[in-house]
Amino acid sequence: MPWLILLIIAWGALAFGAVYDWARWPLLAGCAVAAAWGFGRQVPRERRGVNGPILLGLVLTAAAVSVQLVPLDSHTLRRWSPATHEFLKQYDIRYALPTVANVEPDASTSIANAAMLPDEPRPSVPFSGPITHPLSIDPPKTWVGLACLAAFGFMLLGLARGLGGHGLRILAPGIVALGVLMSMIGIVQRALWSGKVYGFWEPINAGAVAFGPFINRNHFAGWMLMALPVAVGYFASQVARGMVGVKPGWRNRVVWFSTRDASRAVLTGFAILVMSFALALTLSRSGIGCFLFAMVLSAFHVLRRQVGSAKGRLLGTYLVLVFVAAVTWVGIDAIGARFAQVDWALGGRAGAWADAWRIHRMFPWFGTGLNTYGSATLLLQEFEKATAHYVEAHNDYLQLLVEGGWMVAVPALLSIGLFAREIRKRFREARDDRTGYWLRLGAVTGIVAIACQEIVEFSLQMPGNAALFTVLAAVAIRRATVKQPKTV
Repeated sequence: MPWLILLIIAWGALAFGAVYDWARWPLLAGCAVAAAWGFGRQVPRERRGVNGPILLGLVLTAAAVSVQLVPLDSHTLRRWSPATHEFLKQYDIRYALPTVANVEPDASTSIANAAMLPDEPRPSVPFSGPITHPLSIDPPKTWVGLACLAAFGFMLLGLARGLGGHGLRILAPGIVALGVLMSMIGIVQRALWSGKVYGFWEPINAGAVAFGPFINRNHFAGWMLMALPVAVGYFASQVARGMVGVKPGWRNRVVWFSTRDASRAVLTGFAILVMSFALALTLSRSGIGCFLFAMVLSAFHVLRRQVGSAKGRLLGTYLVLVFVAAVTWVGIDAIGARFAQVDWALGGRAGAWADAWRIHRMFPWFGTGLNTYGSATLLLQEFEKATAHYVEAHNDYLQLLVEGGWMVAVPALLSIGLFAREIRKRFREARDDRTGYWLRLGAVTGIVAIACQEIVEFSLQMPGNAALFTVLAAVAIRRATVKQPKTV
Protein backbone atom coordinates (compact mmCIF):
# COMPACT_ATOMS: atom_id res chain seq x y z
CA MET A 1 0.00 0.00 0.00
CA PRO A 2 2.92 2.46 0.24
CA TRP A 3 2.78 2.39 -3.55
CA LEU A 4 -0.75 3.81 -3.39
CA ILE A 5 0.53 6.63 -1.19
CA LEU A 6 3.23 7.37 -3.75
CA LEU A 7 0.61 7.31 -6.51
CA ILE A 8 -1.50 9.83 -4.56
CA ILE A 9 1.49 12.13 -4.09
CA ALA A 10 2.49 11.81 -7.75
CA TRP A 11 -1.05 12.46 -9.00
CA GLY A 12 -1.40 15.54 -6.81
CA ALA A 13 1.89 16.99 -8.02
CA LEU A 14 1.86 16.05 -11.71
CA ALA A 15 -1.83 16.98 -12.28
CA PHE A 16 -1.04 20.70 -11.96
CA GLY A 17 -1.18 20.52 -8.17
CA ALA A 18 -4.71 19.00 -8.37
CA VAL A 19 -6.32 22.45 -8.35
CA TYR A 20 -8.93 21.49 -10.94
CA ASP A 21 -12.06 19.50 -10.07
CA TRP A 22 -11.12 16.58 -12.33
CA ALA A 23 -7.87 16.18 -10.41
CA ARG A 24 -8.94 17.20 -6.90
CA TRP A 25 -11.80 14.74 -6.36
CA PRO A 26 -9.82 11.63 -7.41
CA LEU A 27 -7.03 12.84 -5.12
CA LEU A 28 -9.42 13.11 -2.16
CA ALA A 29 -10.86 9.68 -2.97
CA GLY A 30 -7.35 8.24 -2.99
CA CYS A 31 -6.69 9.85 0.39
CA ALA A 32 -9.78 8.16 1.80
CA VAL A 33 -8.66 4.77 0.44
CA ALA A 34 -5.18 5.21 1.92
CA ALA A 35 -6.72 6.14 5.27
CA ALA A 36 -8.96 3.08 5.21
CA TRP A 37 -5.89 0.92 4.55
CA GLY A 38 -4.13 2.47 7.54
CA PHE A 39 -7.07 1.76 9.84
CA GLY A 40 -7.71 -1.71 8.47
CA ARG A 41 -4.28 -3.33 8.49
CA GLN A 42 -2.81 -5.32 11.33
CA VAL A 43 -0.19 -3.32 13.23
CA PRO A 44 1.93 -3.87 16.34
CA ARG A 45 0.31 -3.19 19.68
CA GLU A 46 1.98 0.19 20.25
CA ARG A 47 0.47 1.58 17.02
CA ARG A 48 -3.08 0.32 17.51
CA GLY A 49 -5.83 2.81 18.07
CA VAL A 50 -6.15 6.39 16.89
CA ASN A 51 -3.97 9.30 17.92
CA GLY A 52 -6.38 10.94 20.36
CA PRO A 53 -4.93 14.48 20.57
CA ILE A 54 -4.70 14.85 16.79
CA LEU A 55 -8.21 13.46 16.38
CA LEU A 56 -9.50 15.95 18.95
CA GLY A 57 -7.93 18.90 17.14
CA LEU A 58 -9.24 17.81 13.75
CA VAL A 59 -12.76 17.17 15.05
CA LEU A 60 -12.95 20.56 16.77
CA THR A 61 -11.71 22.33 13.64
CA ALA A 62 -14.11 20.45 11.36
CA ALA A 63 -16.99 21.16 13.76
CA ALA A 64 -16.21 24.88 13.69
CA VAL A 65 -16.22 24.85 9.88
CA SER A 66 -19.50 22.91 9.91
CA VAL A 67 -21.09 25.66 11.99
CA GLN A 68 -20.37 28.02 9.09
CA LEU A 69 -22.64 25.85 6.91
CA VAL A 70 -25.70 25.75 9.18
CA PRO A 71 -28.58 27.70 7.53
CA LEU A 72 -29.79 30.66 9.60
CA ASP A 73 -32.75 32.95 9.10
CA SER A 74 -31.92 36.48 8.06
CA HIS A 75 -32.67 37.98 11.48
CA THR A 76 -30.36 35.55 13.30
CA LEU A 77 -27.66 35.99 10.65
CA ARG A 78 -27.87 39.75 10.93
CA ARG A 79 -27.62 39.57 14.71
CA TRP A 80 -24.68 37.16 14.77
CA SER A 81 -22.70 38.53 11.81
CA PRO A 82 -23.88 41.92 10.55
CA ALA A 83 -21.07 42.07 7.98
CA THR A 84 -22.24 38.80 6.42
CA HIS A 85 -25.79 40.17 6.20
CA GLU A 86 -24.62 43.36 4.47
CA PHE A 87 -22.28 41.48 2.13
CA LEU A 88 -24.96 39.03 1.02
CA LYS A 89 -27.34 41.85 0.15
CA GLN A 90 -24.86 42.82 -2.58
CA TYR A 91 -23.52 39.36 -3.44
CA ASP A 92 -26.51 36.97 -3.37
CA ILE A 93 -29.65 37.99 -5.26
CA ARG A 94 -31.74 35.38 -3.45
CA TYR A 95 -30.80 36.97 -0.17
CA ALA A 96 -31.17 40.52 -1.45
CA LEU A 97 -34.73 40.18 -2.77
CA PRO A 98 -37.50 40.27 -0.14
CA THR A 99 -39.67 37.18 0.13
CA VAL A 100 -43.39 37.13 -0.30
CA ALA A 101 -43.80 36.01 3.28
CA ASN A 102 -42.10 39.14 4.56
CA VAL A 103 -43.94 41.64 2.28
CA GLU A 104 -47.34 42.83 3.35
CA PRO A 105 -49.49 43.94 0.37
CA ASP A 106 -50.66 47.52 0.70
CA ALA A 107 -53.79 49.09 -0.74
CA SER A 108 -52.16 50.34 -3.92
CA THR A 109 -50.82 46.90 -4.84
CA SER A 110 -54.22 45.32 -4.17
CA ILE A 111 -55.98 47.87 -6.40
CA ALA A 112 -53.40 47.40 -9.12
CA ASN A 113 -53.84 43.64 -9.03
CA ALA A 114 -57.63 43.98 -9.12
CA ALA A 115 -57.44 46.27 -12.16
CA MET A 116 -55.64 43.66 -14.20
CA LEU A 117 -57.69 41.83 -16.75
CA PRO A 118 -58.31 38.13 -16.01
CA ASP A 119 -56.20 36.99 -18.97
CA GLU A 120 -53.40 39.49 -18.38
CA PRO A 121 -50.20 37.81 -17.09
CA ARG A 122 -49.44 38.64 -13.52
CA PRO A 123 -45.88 39.32 -12.32
CA SER A 124 -44.32 36.10 -11.11
CA VAL A 125 -42.64 35.90 -7.75
CA PRO A 126 -39.29 34.16 -8.20
CA PHE A 127 -38.71 33.24 -4.55
CA SER A 128 -40.97 32.41 -1.69
CA GLY A 129 -40.57 31.31 1.88
CA PRO A 130 -38.31 32.60 4.62
CA ILE A 131 -34.80 33.79 3.81
CA THR A 132 -32.07 31.50 5.13
CA HIS A 133 -28.34 31.50 4.56
CA PRO A 134 -25.31 30.04 6.36
CA LEU A 135 -22.58 32.14 7.92
CA SER A 136 -20.39 31.30 4.94
CA ILE A 137 -20.78 33.85 2.16
CA ASP A 138 -20.23 31.11 -0.45
CA PRO A 139 -21.41 27.74 0.95
CA PRO A 140 -20.41 25.56 -2.07
CA LYS A 141 -16.80 26.64 -1.70
CA THR A 142 -16.88 26.02 2.04
CA TRP A 143 -18.20 22.50 1.39
CA VAL A 144 -15.17 21.90 -0.86
CA GLY A 145 -12.85 23.18 1.88
CA LEU A 146 -14.53 20.95 4.46
CA ALA A 147 -14.21 17.93 2.15
CA CYS A 148 -10.47 18.59 1.78
CA LEU A 149 -10.07 18.97 5.53
CA ALA A 150 -11.93 15.71 6.16
CA ALA A 151 -10.02 13.72 3.51
CA PHE A 152 -6.57 14.92 4.51
CA GLY A 153 -7.33 14.63 8.22
CA PHE A 154 -8.63 11.08 7.73
CA MET A 155 -5.49 10.15 5.80
CA LEU A 156 -3.27 11.71 8.48
CA LEU A 157 -4.81 9.57 11.20
CA GLY A 158 -4.83 6.42 9.07
CA LEU A 159 -1.23 6.70 7.89
CA ALA A 160 0.02 7.60 11.36
CA ARG A 161 -1.42 4.27 12.48
CA GLY A 162 -0.65 2.11 9.45
CA LEU A 163 2.79 3.22 8.26
CA GLY A 164 5.53 0.88 9.43
CA GLY A 165 9.26 0.72 8.92
CA HIS A 166 8.92 -1.28 5.69
CA GLY A 167 6.49 1.29 4.30
CA LEU A 168 8.89 4.12 5.11
CA ARG A 169 11.72 2.36 3.29
CA ILE A 170 9.52 2.27 0.17
CA LEU A 171 8.00 5.71 0.61
CA ALA A 172 11.24 7.67 1.10
CA PRO A 173 13.06 6.59 -2.10
CA GLY A 174 9.78 6.93 -3.97
CA ILE A 175 9.49 10.59 -2.95
CA VAL A 176 13.13 11.12 -3.94
CA ALA A 177 12.54 9.55 -7.37
CA LEU A 178 9.41 11.64 -7.90
CA GLY A 179 11.35 14.74 -6.89
CA VAL A 180 13.98 14.00 -9.54
CA LEU A 181 11.27 13.42 -12.17
CA MET A 182 9.57 16.72 -11.35
CA SER A 183 12.93 18.49 -11.35
CA MET A 184 13.75 17.19 -14.82
CA ILE A 185 10.32 18.25 -16.09
CA GLY A 186 10.88 21.73 -14.69
CA ILE A 187 14.44 22.08 -16.00
CA VAL A 188 13.60 20.88 -19.52
CA GLN A 189 10.36 22.86 -19.64
CA ARG A 190 12.14 26.06 -18.62
CA ALA A 191 14.71 25.60 -21.39
CA LEU A 192 11.99 24.96 -24.01
CA TRP A 193 9.27 27.18 -22.55
CA SER A 194 6.53 27.95 -25.07
CA GLY A 195 3.97 29.39 -22.66
CA LYS A 196 2.34 26.00 -22.07
CA VAL A 197 2.79 23.49 -19.26
CA TYR A 198 3.72 20.04 -20.61
CA GLY A 199 3.70 21.70 -24.01
CA PHE A 200 -0.11 21.69 -24.31
CA TRP A 201 -1.71 23.22 -21.16
CA GLU A 202 -1.92 26.99 -21.37
CA PRO A 203 -2.48 28.82 -18.05
CA ILE A 204 -5.58 31.02 -17.90
CA ASN A 205 -3.59 33.84 -16.32
CA ALA A 206 -1.32 35.23 -19.01
CA GLY A 207 1.07 36.56 -16.38
CA ALA A 208 1.58 33.21 -14.66
CA VAL A 209 5.19 32.11 -14.20
CA ALA A 210 4.90 28.32 -14.36
CA PHE A 211 7.58 25.82 -13.44
CA GLY A 212 7.30 22.09 -13.89
CA PRO A 213 3.72 20.82 -13.44
CA PHE A 214 2.72 23.85 -11.34
CA ILE A 215 1.21 27.00 -12.79
CA ASN A 216 2.98 29.06 -10.11
CA ARG A 217 6.70 28.60 -9.55
CA ASN A 218 6.30 29.33 -5.85
CA HIS A 219 4.07 26.26 -5.51
CA PHE A 220 6.70 24.08 -7.20
CA ALA A 221 9.23 25.49 -4.74
CA GLY A 222 6.84 24.68 -1.89
CA TRP A 223 6.59 21.05 -3.00
CA MET A 224 10.38 20.81 -3.19
CA LEU A 225 10.75 22.40 0.24
CA MET A 226 8.87 19.42 1.67
CA ALA A 227 10.47 16.72 -0.50
CA LEU A 228 14.09 17.83 -0.19
CA PRO A 229 14.38 17.38 3.60
CA VAL A 230 12.93 13.88 3.20
CA ALA A 231 15.64 13.16 0.63
CA VAL A 232 18.26 14.56 3.01
CA GLY A 233 16.92 12.38 5.83
CA TYR A 234 17.00 9.31 3.60
CA PHE A 235 20.56 10.17 2.53
CA ALA A 236 21.66 10.57 6.15
CA SER A 237 20.10 7.24 7.09
CA GLN A 238 21.93 5.49 4.26
CA VAL A 239 25.26 6.95 5.28
CA ALA A 240 24.67 6.26 8.98
CA ARG A 241 23.60 2.67 8.36
CA GLY A 242 26.13 1.92 5.64
CA MET A 243 29.18 3.15 7.52
CA VAL A 244 28.50 1.08 10.62
CA GLY A 245 31.59 -0.98 11.24
CA VAL A 246 33.79 0.99 8.83
CA LYS A 247 37.16 1.44 10.49
CA PRO A 248 38.73 4.89 10.83
CA GLY A 249 41.03 6.09 8.11
CA TRP A 250 40.57 7.51 4.64
CA ARG A 251 41.52 4.25 2.98
CA ASN A 252 38.69 2.35 4.67
CA ARG A 253 36.23 5.10 3.81
CA VAL A 254 37.29 5.08 0.17
CA VAL A 255 36.85 1.31 0.10
CA TRP A 256 33.34 1.78 1.52
CA PHE A 257 32.37 3.74 -1.59
CA SER A 258 32.65 0.51 -3.59
CA THR A 259 29.83 -1.14 -1.59
CA ARG A 260 26.18 -1.31 -2.59
CA ASP A 261 25.13 0.87 0.37
CA ALA A 262 27.54 3.54 -0.79
CA SER A 263 26.17 3.37 -4.34
CA ARG A 264 22.65 4.02 -3.06
CA ALA A 265 23.87 6.88 -0.93
CA VAL A 266 25.71 8.44 -3.88
CA LEU A 267 22.57 8.19 -6.04
CA THR A 268 20.50 9.83 -3.31
CA GLY A 269 23.12 12.56 -2.91
CA PHE A 270 22.99 13.23 -6.65
CA ALA A 271 19.17 13.35 -6.49
CA ILE A 272 19.38 15.97 -3.74
CA LEU A 273 21.65 18.05 -5.95
CA VAL A 274 19.25 17.84 -8.93
CA MET A 275 16.23 18.76 -6.78
CA SER A 276 18.15 21.66 -5.24
CA PHE A 277 19.12 22.94 -8.67
CA ALA A 278 15.51 22.82 -9.84
CA LEU A 279 14.32 24.69 -6.76
CA ALA A 280 16.95 27.41 -7.22
CA LEU A 281 16.09 27.62 -10.92
CA THR A 282 12.54 28.71 -10.06
CA LEU A 283 14.03 31.99 -8.73
CA SER A 284 11.31 31.87 -6.08
CA ARG A 285 12.54 34.17 -3.31
CA SER A 286 10.46 32.46 -0.65
CA GLY A 287 11.54 29.04 -1.94
CA ILE A 288 15.26 29.82 -2.00
CA GLY A 289 15.17 31.53 1.39
CA CYS A 290 13.33 28.65 3.04
CA PHE A 291 15.59 26.18 1.21
CA LEU A 292 18.62 27.78 2.86
CA PHE A 293 16.86 27.59 6.21
CA ALA A 294 16.02 23.91 5.69
CA MET A 295 19.60 23.03 4.74
CA VAL A 296 21.00 24.87 7.77
CA LEU A 297 18.48 23.14 10.03
CA SER A 298 19.30 19.74 8.54
CA ALA A 299 23.05 20.30 8.87
CA PHE A 300 22.61 21.40 12.49
CA HIS A 301 20.73 18.23 13.40
CA VAL A 302 23.21 16.05 11.50
CA LEU A 303 26.14 17.54 13.40
CA ARG A 304 24.24 17.31 16.67
CA ARG A 305 23.39 13.65 16.09
CA GLN A 306 26.90 12.73 14.91
CA VAL A 307 28.98 14.80 17.35
CA GLY A 308 32.66 14.59 16.52
CA SER A 309 32.21 11.79 13.96
CA ALA A 310 33.48 11.72 10.41
CA LYS A 311 29.94 10.89 9.21
CA GLY A 312 28.56 14.07 10.75
CA ARG A 313 31.25 16.25 9.23
CA LEU A 314 30.76 14.56 5.85
CA LEU A 315 26.98 15.02 5.84
CA GLY A 316 27.08 18.57 7.17
CA THR A 317 29.67 19.63 4.63
CA TYR A 318 27.72 18.02 1.80
CA LEU A 319 24.51 19.86 2.69
CA VAL A 320 26.33 23.18 2.67
CA LEU A 321 27.95 22.36 -0.66
CA VAL A 322 24.54 21.40 -2.12
CA PHE A 323 23.13 24.86 -1.48
CA VAL A 324 26.28 26.60 -2.73
CA ALA A 325 26.41 24.44 -5.86
CA ALA A 326 22.72 24.98 -6.68
CA VAL A 327 22.97 28.75 -6.29
CA THR A 328 26.22 28.92 -8.27
CA TRP A 329 24.83 26.71 -11.03
CA VAL A 330 21.75 28.88 -11.50
CA GLY A 331 23.82 32.05 -11.23
CA ILE A 332 24.55 34.25 -8.25
CA ASP A 333 23.84 37.34 -10.35
CA ALA A 334 20.40 36.07 -11.42
CA ILE A 335 19.42 35.13 -7.87
CA GLY A 336 20.86 38.36 -6.47
CA ALA A 337 18.89 40.40 -9.01
CA ARG A 338 15.74 38.51 -8.08
CA PHE A 339 16.17 39.26 -4.39
CA ALA A 340 17.06 42.88 -5.20
CA GLN A 341 13.50 43.31 -6.51
CA VAL A 342 12.13 43.02 -2.98
CA ASP A 343 10.58 46.28 -1.81
CA TRP A 344 8.91 47.36 1.39
CA ALA A 345 5.57 46.32 -0.10
CA LEU A 346 6.89 42.75 -0.60
CA GLY A 347 5.67 42.61 -4.17
CA GLY A 348 2.18 43.81 -3.27
CA ARG A 349 1.77 41.41 -0.38
CA ALA A 350 1.71 44.19 2.21
CA GLY A 351 -1.32 45.71 0.50
CA ALA A 352 -3.02 42.31 0.28
CA TRP A 353 -2.33 41.69 3.97
CA ALA A 354 -3.80 45.08 4.88
CA ASP A 355 -6.96 44.16 2.95
CA ALA A 356 -7.11 40.76 4.66
CA TRP A 357 -6.77 42.27 8.13
CA ARG A 358 -9.48 44.81 7.36
CA ILE A 359 -11.83 42.05 6.17
CA HIS A 360 -11.07 40.04 9.31
CA ARG A 361 -12.09 43.01 11.44
CA MET A 362 -15.41 43.04 9.59
CA PHE A 363 -15.96 39.28 10.19
CA PRO A 364 -14.04 38.77 13.46
CA TRP A 365 -15.87 35.85 15.08
CA PHE A 366 -17.32 33.60 12.39
CA GLY A 367 -15.25 34.60 9.34
CA THR A 368 -16.38 34.68 5.73
CA GLY A 369 -16.40 30.89 5.42
CA LEU A 370 -13.59 28.43 4.74
CA ASN A 371 -12.28 28.70 1.17
CA THR A 372 -14.18 31.94 0.45
CA TYR A 373 -11.44 34.58 0.48
CA GLY A 374 -11.65 35.05 -3.29
CA SER A 375 -15.41 35.58 -3.04
CA ALA A 376 -15.00 38.16 -0.27
CA THR A 377 -12.45 40.20 -2.20
CA LEU A 378 -14.82 40.51 -5.16
CA LEU A 379 -16.56 43.26 -3.21
CA LEU A 380 -14.25 44.10 -0.32
CA GLN A 381 -10.83 44.39 -1.95
CA GLU A 382 -9.32 47.87 -1.98
CA PHE A 383 -5.64 47.32 -2.83
CA GLU A 384 -5.09 47.39 -6.63
CA LYS A 385 -8.84 47.07 -7.04
CA ALA A 386 -8.87 48.35 -10.61
CA THR A 387 -6.05 46.16 -11.93
CA ALA A 388 -6.08 42.81 -10.09
CA HIS A 389 -8.27 40.48 -8.07
CA TYR A 390 -6.53 38.88 -5.09
CA VAL A 391 -8.03 35.41 -4.73
CA GLU A 392 -5.56 34.60 -1.93
CA ALA A 393 -4.11 36.70 0.87
CA HIS A 394 -0.53 35.45 0.22
CA ASN A 395 -0.35 34.46 3.88
CA ASP A 396 -2.23 31.30 4.75
CA TYR A 397 -2.31 32.06 8.47
CA LEU A 398 -3.94 35.42 7.90
CA GLN A 399 -6.28 33.96 5.28
CA LEU A 400 -7.42 31.26 7.70
CA LEU A 401 -8.19 33.99 10.23
CA VAL A 402 -10.24 35.85 7.62
CA GLU A 403 -12.16 32.80 6.41
CA GLY A 404 -12.66 31.09 9.76
CA GLY A 405 -12.70 33.96 12.21
CA TRP A 406 -11.77 33.17 15.77
CA MET A 407 -14.32 30.34 15.77
CA VAL A 408 -12.11 28.30 13.42
CA ALA A 409 -8.74 29.87 14.23
CA VAL A 410 -8.81 28.84 17.90
CA PRO A 411 -9.31 25.08 17.29
CA ALA A 412 -6.83 25.30 14.39
CA LEU A 413 -4.21 26.78 16.72
CA LEU A 414 -5.04 24.09 19.25
CA SER A 415 -4.50 21.44 16.56
CA ILE A 416 -1.09 22.92 15.71
CA GLY A 417 -0.12 22.89 19.38
CA LEU A 418 -1.23 19.29 19.82
CA PHE A 419 0.62 18.31 16.65
CA ALA A 420 3.86 19.91 17.90
CA ARG A 421 3.39 18.15 21.25
CA GLU A 422 3.01 14.77 19.54
CA ILE A 423 6.17 15.32 17.48
CA ARG A 424 8.11 16.14 20.64
CA LYS A 425 6.83 12.98 22.29
CA ARG A 426 7.87 10.84 19.33
CA PHE A 427 11.43 12.17 19.41
CA ARG A 428 11.68 11.68 23.17
CA GLU A 429 10.61 8.05 22.84
CA ALA A 430 13.89 7.42 20.96
CA ARG A 431 12.78 3.97 19.76
CA ASP A 432 13.42 4.53 16.06
CA ASP A 433 16.12 2.76 14.15
CA ARG A 434 18.49 4.91 12.10
CA THR A 435 16.19 5.01 9.08
CA GLY A 436 13.10 5.86 11.13
CA TYR A 437 14.83 8.64 13.05
CA TRP A 438 16.31 10.36 10.02
CA LEU A 439 13.11 10.13 7.99
CA ARG A 440 11.11 11.55 10.90
CA LEU A 441 13.61 14.38 11.19
CA GLY A 442 13.41 15.00 7.43
CA ALA A 443 9.61 15.10 7.59
CA VAL A 444 9.64 17.59 10.46
CA THR A 445 12.21 19.77 8.68
CA GLY A 446 10.02 19.79 5.57
CA ILE A 447 7.00 20.79 7.65
CA VAL A 448 8.93 23.65 9.25
CA ALA A 449 10.23 24.82 5.86
CA ILE A 450 6.78 24.95 4.24
CA ALA A 451 5.36 26.58 7.37
CA CYS A 452 7.86 29.40 6.91
CA GLN A 453 7.00 29.80 3.22
CA GLU A 454 3.29 30.04 4.07
CA ILE A 455 3.97 33.40 5.72
CA VAL A 456 4.27 34.95 2.25
CA GLU A 457 2.71 32.30 -0.02
CA PHE A 458 -0.22 29.88 -0.28
CA SER A 459 1.44 26.67 -1.48
CA LEU A 460 -0.60 24.45 0.84
CA GLN A 461 -3.82 25.60 -0.85
CA MET A 462 -2.73 23.38 -3.75
CA PRO A 463 -4.30 19.97 -2.94
CA GLY A 464 -1.25 18.22 -4.38
CA ASN A 465 1.02 20.02 -1.93
CA ALA A 466 -1.42 19.41 0.90
CA ALA A 467 -1.32 15.66 0.16
CA LEU A 468 2.49 15.56 0.50
CA PHE A 469 2.25 17.69 3.65
CA THR A 470 -0.23 15.19 5.13
CA VAL A 471 2.11 12.27 4.44
CA LEU A 472 5.00 14.14 6.09
CA ALA A 473 2.79 14.93 9.08
CA ALA A 474 1.89 11.25 9.41
CA VAL A 475 5.56 10.25 9.31
CA ALA A 476 6.32 12.86 11.96
CA ILE A 477 3.74 11.65 14.51
CA ARG A 478 3.70 7.88 13.85
CA ARG A 479 4.79 5.70 16.72
CA ALA A 480 7.97 3.73 16.22
CA THR A 481 7.73 -0.05 16.40
CA VAL A 482 9.41 -1.54 19.44
CA LYS A 483 11.72 -4.33 18.37
CA GLN A 484 11.17 -7.41 20.49
CA PRO A 485 14.32 -9.22 21.66
CA LYS A 486 14.99 -12.50 19.89
CA THR A 487 14.39 -15.63 21.89
CA VAL A 488 16.48 -18.74 21.49
